[in-house]
Amino acid sequence: PLTVAELTAEITPVKEVIVLAHLGIVRAAESGYTLEVDGMVRRPLKLTLEALKRRAKLVIRSVHECAGNPLKPLVPTRRVANVVWGGAALAELLKEAEPLCGARFIWSYGLDFGEFEDVRVDAFVKDLPLERALAADTLLAYELNGAPLPAEHGFPLRLVVPGFYGTNSVKWLYRISVSERRADGPFTTRFYNDPIAPSASEPAGGFKPVWDI
Repeated sequence: PLTVAELTAEITPVKEVIVLAHLGIVRAAESGYTLEVDGMVRRPLKLTLEALKRRAKLVIRSVHECAGNPLKPLVPTRRVANVVWGGAALAELLKEAEPLCGARFIWSYGLDFGEFEDVRVDAFVKDLPLERALAADTLLAYELNGAPLPAEHGFPLRLVVPGFYGTNSVKWLYRISVSERRADGPFTTRFYNDPIAPSASEPAGGFKPVWDI
C-alpha cells in the first residue's frame, strides 16, 4: 500500500488500492451469476449482473479505508484510498423487495469461504442496519475507477458503503438477506469489533461493530 506521503493523486490508481482477502480471492464468472435478495421481504428478487447494469448507474467517489487487523483492533494499521465506484443503488432493490415490518438489518454474503484463525467459514457474511442499506449512496458496484471491477476487488459485484470501513463492503456479493437481528457469523461476532473502555454508563465496557469510519 501507499505510504501517507505517496497519497498525492486525487484518485488512487487501482493497482494501489487496498486488497484484503481473509479467505482468498474468488475468480468468479459472469455467466450464471445472480444476486438474490431474500429473508424478511414480501417479494424476493433474483437478478443477473446484466439486469443490474441495465438499471440507472450511480457513480460515487468515496474514501475507502481498511479497519486494520481484526485480531489487533487497537493497533493503528489502517490503510486508505480515494476511489470512484459505479453501480446500481441498493435502496431501489430493497424497496422493490418490500422489507417486512420488524426488519432491522441486512446480511450480505460473499462467495469466499474457508478458514480464518482456525474458524471454518462457509461464506463471508457482514451486516448493516437497514436504514444505512436504504441510504441513497449504498451501492451494488460493478465498476472501480471507471473500469470493470477486478477480481481482487470483488468481481462480479461488490457492496459499497461509503463512510463505513472496507470490511463492510462485501466482495463477490451473491446474496442479501433482510433480518430482524444482526448476523451471527464470526466476522460480526468475533472479528471486527472494537472494544469499549469501561465508563460510568458502561462499567463493564463492551464492544461495538466496526461500521462507520
